[in-house]
Amino acid sequence: MNITAVATTLYSIATILVTNPAAGEAWVYASDLYPYCQVTSSSFGGMNCYISSREQCEYRELCINNPRYLGAERARAWKRKNKPEWRWW
Repeated sequence: MNITAVATTLYSIATILVTNPAAGEAWVYASDLYPYCQVTSSSFGGMNCYISSREQCEYRELCINNPRYLGAERARAWKRKNKPEWRWW
C-alpha cells in the first residue's frame, strides 16, 4: 500500500466522523414536528407536512400520518430545548 492511499483513506474517515452528527444530535426538520402530511395532487404527489390536525387538510386532498413525526412528547421536548433566541437589533 502506498502512502497516498493510506492518507486518502484516513482523510476520508476523518471527514465522515466530523461531518456526520451523532445519533442524539441528528438533524430535526421543522416538518418533523407535525403529525400529518397532506399529499397534494396539484404538485404531482408533493407533500406538505406542516399539518397539525386532520381538519387542516383541505377538501379532496389526501391526509396521511407523517412518517418522520417525532411524536408529541419528543416534539415538545425538542421545541423547549431549541427555543429560538430572539434578538432585536
